[in-house]
Formats: sequence, structure tokens, C-alpha cells
Amino acid sequence: MDWIDVANAQDIGKGKLKLVEAQGKKIVIANVDDRFYAFNDRCPHMNAPLHLGTLQGKVITCPLHFATYDVTTGKKLSEPKMDTPREILQKLPADFLQILGKMGELMSHVETLNLGVYETKTEANRIFVKI
Repeated sequence: MDWIDVANAQDIGKGKLKLVEAQGKKIVIANVDDRFYAFNDRCPHMNAPLHLGTLQGKVITCPLHFATYDVTTGKKLSEPKMDTPREILQKLPADFLQILGKMGELMSHVETLNLGVYETKTEANRIFVKI
């Protein structure tokens, strides 16, 4: 494994995310209280791009199904949330509701794994990721 220089620490403000690519891997760098953490860009549930998610403290929320992960450890904190408000469902055509039901049934069998994380270090204002 090698340490790869991926970003300037000054380019990632507190509470912000940055998508980088290193050795063919898309990696997100998160600034949590001026400490940098690196993790796979793709959600381990349905492959959504996590760099488009929301970071609150050390928790990243997937933009697609709202599963949450601790970016400092990669641990899954919550399963995806698939609830749609009743008032929205009532406005949808019956055929579409059948499709949604089938999709929900299929997705209930998709296992949500922990997030892949990478070790990081900062030297001379540069962020390095161990790959």
C-alpha cells in the first residue's frame, strides 16, 4: 500500500466533502472538525454517489435512499429509508404504485454493508490517502 497525495487541506472547509480520484478509485474526503477522513464514493447499499450526500458532523447520508454511515469508521449507522408520505402516494397511478411495491420488495433483500474507508494523513497542508 502506498500513500497517495490527493488534495490540498485548505480546499476542504469544515463540514465539507471533496471527491478525488486516486489509482482509479473515486474517494471522498470529508473534513470533520479539521480532521480528514477518506471513504469510497459509492454507497454500499445501491451504489449512489456519496459525494452528493449530506455530511453532518461525522455522519454522511446517502442522497438516494438516506442510509447513514460514520465517516470516521465506515460503520453503517442506519438502513435506507424508503418511506414515502401517504399524501404523495395517493396522487400516483395504480400501475406506478404496483411498480414501486415490487421495487420495494426487491430492494428489501439488498444488504447494506459498512462503508469502505481509507487511512489518511496530512503533511505540509496536503492530504494523503493510503491505498
